Amino acid sequence: MTGLKQHAIPPRSKVLVTGANGFIASHIINVLLELGYTVRGTVRTPTPWLDDYFADQWGSGRFESVLVPDFQQRNAFDECVQGVSGIIHVAQAMPSAPVVKDVDEAVAYTVKGSVNLLQAASAQTSVKRVVFTSSIVAAGYPKGPGFKLDVDSWDQSVSKRLKPPAERSAYRECKAQGEFQAWKWVEKNQPGFEFNTVLPWFTLGKVLHPNIGGSTMGYVTGLLQGNTQPFKFLPLPWFVDVVDTARLHTIALFCSSVKSERLFAAAGPFSWQEVIEILKQLQPGNISIPTTTSQEEPTIGEVVPASRALKLLNEYFGQISWTPLATSLERAIQKTVIR
Repeated sequence: MTGLKQHAIPPRSKVLVTGANGFIASHIINVLLELGYTVRGTVRTPTPWLDDYFADQWGSGRFESVLVPDFQQRNAFDECVQGVSGIIHVAQAMPSAPVVKDVDEAVAYTVKGSVNLLQAASAQTSVKRVVFTSSIVAAGYPKGPGFKLDVDSWDQSVSKRLKPPAERSAYRECKAQGEFQAWKWVEKNQPGFEFNTVLPWFTLGKVLHPNIGGSTMGYVTGLLQGNTQPFKFLPLPWFVDVVDTARLHTIALFCSSVKSERLFAAAGPFSWQEVIEILKQLQPGNISIPTTTSQEEPTIGEVVPASRALKLLNEYFGQISWTPLATSLERAIQKTVIR
């Protein structure tokens, strides 16, 4: 890492990461361990394979997993936050049912889990920083060209300008309100820690372990098997590499100058046709890769805070640009060969 300066949380400190066995969270842990931190990661069910993976990569004693099966319990985080200097909350509680019948109930579920963590963190004087993983949908989801997102952009559900019930998205509203209500809680309660959030767009890249769910990467690996479900994503999103996203989380944790900020992880627009062309170049013998049939245009617009995020990546990790789409996809499928 470059740009070493006085850290708000110095290396060798212990950091709590929730949802440790997730796609983004596992990369955050990997970057933290690379930087010299020790990590405690929450999981909802036992995952000895995860402890083994990080022990093999970084040595024993650097990572430990702890069980937190239910974020809704008022004291769910009381024990796991003890003795940590910082927290990165990746696994915001989301309803597990595939179809959400009551969006308002789902939002309340998510917000309660977030508030439980914030309350537990505020009770520990050791906690200096808390970082939340949000989503670009919390800032709004552009539907056409010429959009502009800024640090003050929020999804319409935050301003209560809700759509008719049939058109509401539980995922979008949970993500938007999960972040928005966290900021409101911090503003009201003035805890003893700094609070930052990271808003990733469509995240691609390498999955660190076969037992880790690939999240958005699952759509890309599905293309290798002929699954055309990704083509139904409209409007077409922007992408970001998972390592870039993970690094931004660690910057939000340790960088003294990042205070009360929303960091936007957004590399640029893409089309599924671009993805298909790259995949066919990487696996020329794979006849299962489908061909797009629709006329598609990338979602062109401006994510103003992305320049701030890239500047931080350059300052602390020496990156002069976001990871390109082709590089991200190559890393992602290098061990996935389907014929």
